[in-house]
Amino acid sequence: MTFTFGGLASGLDTNALIDGLMSIEAIPLTRNQQEITSLTSARDTLGSFLSRVASIKTAAEALDTEAEFASFSTEMNGDGLVATVTGSAFESSYSINVDQLATATRTRSDAFGTATDPLSQAGTLDITVGGSTPVSVTIDAGDSLADIAANINSSDARVNASVIYDGTNHRLLVQGRDTGSVNEVTYAETGSVALGLDVPANTYQNANNAQITVDNQFTVSRSTNKFSDVLPGLTLTATEVTASPIELKVAPDVDGQAEKIQKFVDAFNTAVSAGKLAAGFGGTAASNSNLAGDSAVRTTLDRLTRVTSTPVSGLTGKYNMLASVGVELTRDGTLSLDRSTLQSALEDDPEAVAKVFVGDPDNSIDGAMSALITAVEGLAEGSSAVIKVRQESFTSRIEALQEDQLQIERRLDSYETRLRKQFTDLEILISQINDQGSALAGLANIPTGGG
Repeated sequence: MTFTFGGLASGLDTNALIDGLMSIEAIPLTRNQQEITSLTSARDTLGSFLSRVASIKTAAEALDTEAEFASFSTEMNGDGLVATVTGSAFESSYSINVDQLATATRTRSDAFGTATDPLSQAGTLDITVGGSTPVSVTIDAGDSLADIAANINSSDARVNASVIYDGTNHRLLVQGRDTGSVNEVTYAETGSVALGLDVPANTYQNANNAQITVDNQFTVSRSTNKFSDVLPGLTLTATEVTASPIELKVAPDVDGQAEKIQKFVDAFNTAVSAGKLAAGFGGTAASNSNLAGDSAVRTTLDRLTRVTSTPVSGLTGKYNMLASVGVELTRDGTLSLDRSTLQSALEDDPEAVAKVFVGDPDNSIDGAMSALITAVEGLAEGSSAVIKVRQESFTSRIEALQEDQLQIERRLDSYETRLRKQFTDLEILISQINDQGSALAGLANIPTGGG
């Protein structure tokens, strides 16, 4: 390790002098680093704005088809059935009876006096689920009822096993994991295995399908209690057998539609707010001086504003643009949803309202959501998108500054090396002069001859 001691000969604090000179010389480097930080922040802000704009597309895609735009709710007059809207439903009513719930096979073994002592049975227990290949569980003479249950559970068979105690005897309970007649479980015992699982009388619950009857006309069965392909746009889940039919009504859900639209409005407004904060607006300065009045941001906001405030091309009548159905552009460039206007429009002509959002595919008319999706793709996706082009310009400037920074750092290192050599040479020279002065002073003190 090298130690530098400055000013030993001259009395000067040469290290402090060097540090001072270096700090002056490093001013360009500091400015360079500050500019890199500022440009990086600007680029990151654009990235955040870009993600907000992309969110508009995601929100619009959730409203660009009739099935997605429509919203329906269900109402029933009894228990035993749960109805959920999961697709393209329509206003309708049905009478549904739950005739039977889906069940899984349940089988008990014969009674045993112990759950933990060896049963002295050896062989295999073959478990067959439906038409699948039997799974063989090996049973050793030292296995207890609890051991056998554990071995069954660790096998690949689609069953669960447990030991039940009725206060006197212990029994093995094995039940199928899957409901429906196709998942009926059967057993075969070989060797000296005598659990009684293969005795038909010990199966006290068979695997059965769930069954419902619609409008007292159509009987439908499924292996589970869920019926997802019976009624259009609905998933039915049977929960209990019903003594009388349940009346199911499917009706338009205005509040549900309003919530879907509100999510789009919120995504749009979040992007607009992010853009305005980035580039500045009114009396509010830009969040980063490099983005003040940024053309890419302003172009994006202007384009989004035009799309949302323009009538849908090809639509006629009083419902032909977002504002006509309650989605209005405000003075600050954000959107607002007037739910009362939306409700009135939906009650008056729901089909026309839907066309504003999703268009009219039969007549090659794109709705407002499709127009927004296209606009966002042009603004935020692909190498030529205005926001990405602007980001790339910042990246290029940052890379150029980083190269300059390396050159400045190399120049500073060379300058510091030069300074230290010069001051070291100065110290050496002063030290030599001091030595010569001391020598001369010594000569002056030598006595001269004479009496």
